[in-house]
Amino acid sequence: MTSDAAPVPDDPAAWTGERVANWLRLSAGLERQLAPVSDVLFAAAALAPGERVLDVGCGTGPTTREAAGAVGPDGSVTGLDVSAGMLEAAASVPVPDGAAPITWTPGDAVTWDAPAAAFDAVISRFGVMFFSDPAAAFATLAGATAPGGRLAVAVWARRDESPLFEVPLAAALEVTRAHGVADPEGLEPDGGPFSLGDPAAVTALLERAGWSDVAVTPHRLALPFGGGLTPADAAATAAGFGPNRILFADLDDDVRAEAVARVAEVLGHHVDGDGHVVLDGRIFTITARRG
Repeated sequence: MTSDAAPVPDDPAAWTGERVANWLRLSAGLERQLAPVSDVLFAAAALAPGERVLDVGCGTGPTTREAAGAVGPDGSVTGLDVSAGMLEAAASVPVPDGAAPITWTPGDAVTWDAPAAAFDAVISRFGVMFFSDPAAAFATLAGATAPGGRLAVAVWARRDESPLFEVPLAAALEVTRAHGVADPEGLEPDGGPFSLGDPAAVTALLERAGWSDVAVTPHRLALPFGGGLTPADAAATAAGFGPNRILFADLDDDVRAEAVARVAEVLGHHVDGDGHVVLDGRIFTITARRG
């Protein structure tokens, strides 16, 4: 990313139907995979009892519920997401005892009619990289934040800096290219989920949107693929997520099977003592303040 205009992200309308169902089926494992990311995000956010928190792109609500526990019964938390299916799943999980009440709100930060100065903290774990208009979205979030309030989000670095994505993608591409399959559009290392992976550009973007004291902190985290999967299971899962989802979308069955087998073979070189795939992911925590 070289300016405040990120590459075109996924269409929010795509977060329906089978894509949501697939995410829900694997959500428990994905949450275990992303637990290290939550740890650094909440350390950066430093939520305090009684605060009002907005969780952007909250999905099924794991970080929203964690925020509710952090701010306690005197605080409040709002989870914002474009997917009605995700929010329905989120609302079905009880709020922990002693946690703040949670409001689940459907909406896109680009067009959301946000309440002015309603939040002390805005957080997000991988929910801000898909905005169709990043400048408008971050300006909306700034307007929804009280003076002195803060932003704390976790985003991916460029895809080619994370073995979590690069290793299975490279293995699959070996097979598809050998079969003469053209690389599909959407595999840019700075597109979609990786669109906020340029620290200088994201700093400029946030400052223009009304944020100050922007800080971008890198982290390299060991992430258990799918929450703890064998190479075979991890390869099958990889076919439906991240850049491999784009690559595998229209493959013939025989090429797909060969690609999954090759990914499993390569992932076999990245296992822990229990035989589960573990790969590094490079992320940034981005913090800023509302003046």
